[in-house]
Amino acid sequence: AAGRPGRALRGREEMTLIGDLLLYVLTGAVYWWWTANLTVFGLAPNIAFMAALAAAILARPAKAMAYGFFFGVYLDLLGTGVFGAYALTYTMMAYGVYILKRHFDLVGGFSQIIAALTLSVLTMLFDQSLSLIFAKINPLELKAFLVEPFLNAALTPFVVYLFAQFKKRFGVL
Repeated sequence: AAGRPGRALRGREEMTLIGDLLLYVLTGAVYWWWTANLTVFGLAPNIAFMAALAAAILARPAKAMAYGFFFGVYLDLLGTGVFGAYALTYTMMAYGVYILKRHFDLVGGFSQIIAALTLSVLTMLFDQSLSLIFAKINPLELKAFLVEPFLNAALTPFVVYLFAQFKKRFGVL
């Protein structure tokens, strides 16, 4: 009887891992579909960014940084910039949100909008800096830099709400 609680815990951890993988794949599919079908003037919100931010707000620090890393790797695989730049950027963003959560309430929609707006600009600038330093390329378009942070900010509370529902119902994050 002493071995059973360990097996039950291990089974729950395996189910959480499967749920995390499914959430990651679902988010990646939505990101791909949205950018392929719902762009306006070539612009779309960065759903991978919003998902990494939502995970950073809702999950424990290690899991949040893992989500950020893997969403960054996904964007690195799709992008033309320096490989690993998004992974580094989103991992650092998740850690930064962990620090911010100690001082600010990121549960409210308004604070999520402000965080998304600020972090969108900072992550874009950091990724752009890495591209310029290491590859001497400039992948960022001005229209994306001026519009995407506002699109991200507008939709982030909704993505955080969806992720919170996944966390509550399925135990992911």
